[in-house]
Amino acid sequence: MSFPKISRSISKDIEHVKVQFLTESLELILDRTKCVGCGTCARVCPKEAISRGPVAAARRFPNMEDIIPEIYDPKLCVFCGTCVVMCPFSALTLKKDGEFIELNDIQIVKENVVPKLEFEAKKIKDNAGIERIAKIYVDGEVDIVDPECAGGCEACADVCPSGAITVPEKSDKGWETVPNVVVDPKKCIFCGSCDNACPTGAVKLKITDVKSSGDFSELFWEPLLKRIKTLRWSEQKEE
Repeated sequence: MSFPKISRSISKDIEHVKVQFLTESLELILDRTKCVGCGTCARVCPKEAISRGPVAAARRFPNMEDIIPEIYDPKLCVFCGTCVVMCPFSALTLKKDGEFIELNDIQIVKENVVPKLEFEAKKIKDNAGIERIAKIYVDGEVDIVDPECAGGCEACADVCPSGAITVPEKSDKGWETVPNVVVDPKKCIFCGSCDNACPTGAVKLKITDVKSSGDFSELFWEPLLKRIKTLRWSEQKEE
């Protein structure tokens, strides 16, 4: 048997990637039941090993299952734990030799490569009534370009984990204009699921601040900040 040996498996609930070296093993596990497809892990990955996939080609109106990421190239993953640290929903975990690694013991945290995230743990509920706990450590703003919105799509409202996005009923009065989508800024947690799911680019989420404190490596953290603030997949490809 040659080393390292890389294996990958995906089920309805779990995606599992493992690399077996001669004397140790490392594993990255995605709990798909916790994931909301916000795309944070894919954006922060320094090796671009994680991807949302070609949603637009697969479906006209994506749902949450469509935008859940995959570790599409396990050979690129270096098991640094960046995705684990930055995931707002604790959907990712790392194992070493079969044992879970606590967040504070992940090397980039332990060695102050990344600063401490100053987050608020908040219980949120989506439009279907599903509750989750989110780590909110970013501020931002959402802009809906109504002329670009595919009326009747409702993808953004379907995937929003906090119920911040709703689709209002159309008015029966011909002279009244009703927006395609309404965003409640008090409920929005700026996670990125809506931006990730919108098939037309009508949803524009801008992350304005990442709350953190403590020491960090500028060589690692500054590019990571730039990546986490880059939301639209289509615009990334055009650049």
